[in-house]
Amino acid sequence: MKTRIFGHALLCAGVVALLALLLPSAAWAHRCGPQTLKVKKGDTVSYALTGSDVIEHHIFDKGDPLVAKIEPPMNDDVNQPVFNIVGVGNGVTIFKINWEGEKRRYTCRVEVTVAE
Repeated sequence: MKTRIFGHALLCAGVVALLALLLPSAAWAHRCGPQTLKVKKGDTVSYALTGSDVIEHHIFDKGDPLVAKIEPPMNDDVNQPVFNIVGVGNGVTIFKINWEGEKRRYTCRVEVTVAE
């Protein structure tokens, strides 16, 4: 009886291990910051990408610089780059940040509304 239970447990563990290899893992994942931000004119907010496989990133679309400006990360941690977004003038603009990891690529999009 114990051998049979051990065999079932071993089979279940094998299935779980196989699924972990085949399905995307949270360990490989990244997360964009919020998709929308409200910023007061003259204020600065942080926008971060978090994850374990962000290797390279660049600002693909810098939006309307008369509404808001996005500054590249000041930190050296490529896995958690933090961008500063500065509200310049009233309006709405969109920034797009491309990132590339070992196994995938993605674009984070953030819509920024600036008001007084």
